[in-house]
Amino acid sequence: MRTCIVVATSEATRTFVAASLESMGMGSVLVASLGDLPSTLDVTPSCGILLELSTAITALPQHKKAVQELLEHYPLAKFRFAGGQVLIVGEDLKGFVGRCLQFKPRVTRKAARKDRYLALRLSADESFEDAEKVVTFNVSDGGYFVFTVRAWKIGDRVWMRFFGDEATICGTVRSLRPWGNDKFFPGIGVKIEAGGEGIG
Repeated sequence: MRTCIVVATSEATRTFVAASLESMGMGSVLVASLGDLPSTLDVTPSCGILLELSTAITALPQHKKAVQELLEHYPLAKFRFAGGQVLIVGEDLKGFVGRCLQFKPRVTRKAARKDRYLALRLSADESFEDAEKVVTFNVSDGGYFVFTVRAWKIGDRVWMRFFGDEATICGTVRSLRPWGNDKFFPGIGVKIEAGGEGIG
């Protein structure tokens, strides 16, 4: 059974969400605060994170900063518990679980990541006829997080060319953050395919 991390201050809320996930075939690990999330992700292969809105809002600033990059690399949904229901911003619980099931469980990525803002063209095919002009937010040897407002899906192949360099880099979408779904910039996490180029 795949595992989702549930972050909520209230034990009753965590327990209810866990039961709801289990009814959909999804396991869970329950975390009481945002500050506990990094250490949990270090050791628990996870395929998604459910974060309670009130828990996120009241978290300490240093905890918010510590998890901001981590949240970019997993399917994420923010929720509130009201009227005996798990209400997710921008989708429903079933849809979120569906996204998680498409995501390969993993622990926190170990590759060093650097903040780098690099302009590139992003395309859904190698012709680049309908390429989008985008920018990276951060890069590592294994991939990039790229700003984009287009509708991508986990598992999509993408082609990239950095401006001033005609070499083509191919990768796969491993995480996504849709436009308008939360306070973070929209974009996709791209894993570079074997033989692709990394940026140090």
